[in-house]
Amino acid sequence: MSYPLLLAVLAAATPEAGVVRPSESTGVTPYAAAFFAAAQPNSAMDMISRIPGFAFDGGSGVRGFGGAAGNVLIDGQRPATKSEGLEDSLRRIQAGQVERIDIIRGGAPGIDMQGKTVIANVVLRKDQSGQWLFGVADIFYQDGRTAPAIRFEGTQKFGGDKTFDWSALAFTYVDDGAGEGPRSVDDASGAPIRRSLSDETGGGGGYSLKSGLKTPLTGGRLAINAKLDRDHYEWSLNDLIIAPTPGQLSVNDDQVKNEGEVGANWERALGPKTRFEFTGLAQRSYVDFSSAFADGTDDGLFSQHSESGESIARGVLRYTASPTWSMEVGGEAAFNFLDSGIDYVENGVPVILPAANVRVEERRGELFGSSTWRLSPALSVEGGLRVEVSTISQTGDTDLERSFTYVKPRLAVTWSPTPVDQVRLRVEREVGQLDFGDFVSSVAFSTGVGTAGNADLEPSRSWTVEAAWERKFWKDGAIVLTAVHEQITDATDRVPIIGPGYAFDAPGNIGDGTSDSVEVSLALPLTRIGVPGGLLRARGEWSRSEVNDPITGEARRISGQSPFEGEVNFSQDLPKYRTQWGVNTSLGFQERYYRFDQIETVELGTWVQLYAEYKPRPNLSFRVEMQNLLGRDFTRTREVFAGPRNTAGLDHVDRRPLSFDPFIYFRIRHTFG
Repeated sequence: MSYPLLLAVLAAATPEAGVVRPSESTGVTPYAAAFFAAAQPNSAMDMISRIPGFAFDGGSGVRGFGGAAGNVLIDGQRPATKSEGLEDSLRRIQAGQVERIDIIRGGAPGIDMQGKTVIANVVLRKDQSGQWLFGVADIFYQDGRTAPAIRFEGTQKFGGDKTFDWSALAFTYVDDGAGEGPRSVDDASGAPIRRSLSDETGGGGGYSLKSGLKTPLTGGRLAINAKLDRDHYEWSLNDLIIAPTPGQLSVNDDQVKNEGEVGANWERALGPKTRFEFTGLAQRSYVDFSSAFADGTDDGLFSQHSESGESIARGVLRYTASPTWSMEVGGEAAFNFLDSGIDYVENGVPVILPAANVRVEERRGELFGSSTWRLSPALSVEGGLRVEVSTISQTGDTDLERSFTYVKPRLAVTWSPTPVDQVRLRVEREVGQLDFGDFVSSVAFSTGVGTAGNADLEPSRSWTVEAAWERKFWKDGAIVLTAVHEQITDATDRVPIIGPGYAFDAPGNIGDGTSDSVEVSLALPLTRIGVPGGLLRARGEWSRSEVNDPITGEARRISGQSPFEGEVNFSQDLPKYRTQWGVNTSLGFQERYYRFDQIETVELGTWVQLYAEYKPRPNLSFRVEMQNLLGRDFTRTREVFAGPRNTAGLDHVDRRPLSFDPFIYFRIRHTFG
């Protein structure tokens, strides 16, 4: 968006009739189902994506339950699952089941904000007995491959106040990160060392089975869910060497993952102002991975079997003293483990890697408390404190045990100076989590890079300050400006692991640093400028960071942080023709990773999607998408040094640009009930 257009939007952003405003007493902005009618949404997720100024957060994959939360509740509760993403849960809720969606900014009495400054609560209708969905889809690629999928799911009420839901999905897919293109390896002067043509192919398939039951129990409400997933992924690289000597390199990867989860949530009122909620879940995952390479002279085989699991118990007691003040206290206990073993053979000879056979266990407990005050119709304050205690032990090739204790305070203030303006401020002590995979060594044959496990990692910590300003305008327009500053201790990046006869790159702590970001989000209705039913949504985030490189000692950006990420999406609702169409654009980005003897740069091009959806009846829809219209490029460049980057010169540059062709997606959905 241009700067003059942004100024014009801000100048026009004045209060008017039809703007959805928050309740002065609660700070809750309700969006009734009728608000979304023109867009003909299929699911609750479609409705969430149309709420002005709301940025969906699906949560994270960190261990534990509280820290992995997203920013959407369903009937005031979070689904008692971690293996199913929040977006998938919302897509399983049909639009006809939704009564309204409440947007809560700054906190509301009795609502668990889950550490967020803005929360959406999807309120379901109570008058529906059930609804079923049957859908089929397929993707057609230019090379003749297809990726069909079929889904059958539903919700059924019985016994008056019991609900059973289920979902069965069988799918196949193609990896759009794989492609084909030339590969060049040049020495430090730019003279060619090798020229080849690379052809990568990836994809797989599997199934996902889910079920859930909600029923009254001992004066409360119990929700139980179970999930079983299987995914088989295959990837291959054929590198046809043209010069200086013709040859061929082939790499073949194979991975099978089986995952299961059982979760439960029970909530009961203990009085007119007090409620207790308990959540428990258990996960198990089994992964078998193998990678083989051959180049006519040498060959190798890397294999890994891993088993991991997580068990969580969490209890929360909520007390709503008045419509303007509430508090909660609780605790969470979790046990996590990873048991991994690897084998590595080159030319029939076993190669010993550090941290090849490892079992990692974590026992973690957390006590927390928070309170929300609405001091006036325009001002609310949320304060909280968490204390985390954990012990991580590693056995196998390395025996080590460490304990950590962290105190994590939080303060959030929300101020609404006018009916259409809101300012939010958050100050919080955040603590990262150690990735158990970082304790285990690995080898990537496609790049020739080996990564060692590191048992001496510590979680990074940061003081985070976030400020946001949101302004609503017209009927469904909004602009949000957000700035975040992080003061980081023990930043996690890459460090060298050097031993007798080997030198590997590994994840490690590299000292203190800072990170800053600014995000602009805009929802701009276009009816006033001559596009009836048109909506432009845009988001851009600029980021920078600074840490000291552990090899050179010079200041640089944190590995993997993109300077800019953004998207621009246009949609138009055509109710007369029962159609919606649009263009979604994900802008390209660049990431850079610093290893002790190389620098890897990843560049991803812009992805453009053109789509249209036709609903001849409310319960039947046809959708077609033209994906990747520009043929997005993916380029990986490795600057490889003859040794550590601070003492050795540049040895060669390996550049691999890959392109992926456009493809067509088609889907049919039919609902019953």
